Amino acid sequence: MEDRKSFSNRALRGAGVLAAAGAMFMATVVTAIPAGATTYKANTNLALSYTGGKAGKANTNLTPITIGYVNQQYGNPSYPEATQGAQLAVKYVNSQLGGIQGHPIKLSTCYVATEEDGQKCGTQFLNDPSVSLVLTGAMTVGASSLMSVLAGQKPIIVGNGLTAPDFTTKGAVTYTPGAPGVVEGLSKFVTQGSLGTVKTVAIVATTDAAAETSVKLLMAPILEAAGIKVSEVFVAPTTSGAAMESALKAAGASTADVFIPITPVQGCISVYDALKSLGIHPKVLTTGLCYGTPMVQALGGTFPNGWYFGGYGASYFAPLVNNNKYLSSAQTKLYENIVKQYNPRMQYTGFAGPEFGNILTIDSIYNKLGPTATSAQLATATVNFQGPQWLVSGTPVSCGNISPLFPSICVGQMGIEQFKNGKWVAIADVYNNKLINPFAK
Repeated sequence: MEDRKSFSNRALRGAGVLAAAGAMFMATVVTAIPAGATTYKANTNLALSYTGGKAGKANTNLTPITIGYVNQQYGNPSYPEATQGAQLAVKYVNSQLGGIQGHPIKLSTCYVATEEDGQKCGTQFLNDPSVSLVLTGAMTVGASSLMSVLAGQKPIIVGNGLTAPDFTTKGAVTYTPGAPGVVEGLSKFVTQGSLGTVKTVAIVATTDAAAETSVKLLMAPILEAAGIKVSEVFVAPTTSGAAMESALKAAGASTADVFIPITPVQGCISVYDALKSLGIHPKVLTTGLCYGTPMVQALGGTFPNGWYFGGYGASYFAPLVNNNKYLSSAQTKLYENIVKQYNPRMQYTGFAGPEFGNILTIDSIYNKLGPTATSAQLATATVNFQGPQWLVSGTPVSCGNISPLFPSICVGQMGIEQFKNGKWVAIADVYNNKLINPFAK
């Protein structure tokens, strides 16, 4: 296996990524997720207030406002739920929020499966005068070539950042903590003692660039700096059955104090099945991808019992809390209502929710600038957006000021919940005011 120093030098040259292992200055408190005000019904007024729109349908006789949209839609890994979230938001904005000052929003889509596809998509949008802003979904390939074409030419909102170019490209912004925030947040959650005394951590991750770099350069250094022994095994995104069982054994999942799978949702299902087949029950800490709709379906309507999940600080599964402190809770419930109204079969978790929020943010920015906003005006507005971002709990939103290593990141907090004995428990999130700041020095 390639040693950490060798990999780090290679990845730093090729990807420009560097891990920051800051200290954690907070105590995590375990609390039940609050019941909230059950009499409140989330409604469209919440979205109208957020976007500055006008209730009603967009005028289809007006020229549509075209948003360039890029996503890794095919192959393995792929993230089709991001596209579903964006399409849902466009339908909702055009149907109920008046579009952009009456103009309907339109997505011009371009999908990637290879790095070269990113250049194709970038060229397509650069040469399209109707596109003044580009939104990405989630990509483990294609981001570098896409950014190389568009950087400084047209503003880019990174929907769900996964690889180095998402976080370091001039002119790009992301209104979530992205992979660095979530992965470093999980690491600091372990090192601060929230799971008890931890001396060993086993990690199984997929071989895509996002997962491998996250583990080797963001997660393992923080754990090792705290004196924790880390064992890593990397598997193909399609790994399942006996091969996944072998990977868990090789990583030492049966004896490690904490086991961390970093995989897309299908990999999460394979990990769950492997744990069950092997008859082992480690403490499992993972990302919110593992509570995605396919996992729930695979488990017959429930979630992996006892697992801890890291995400953006608000839970899809918590009861509604209606006050300004828990604004992301009300936004989450409205989002769920919209899913039920327009596309109840969609995979609404994973990258779908944040992408829905990005479209609402774009609608908000355009409503302030007007439908004729230029790329230059939009570039300034996206960098100066102060949030709060829809469905994302971390505040303030401050592009360029969260981490000098990841200048595109505009939100510097993440959260963790646990599913235990049929109930969701707030561990370190907005519901107990214990959001984790992974970038704190």
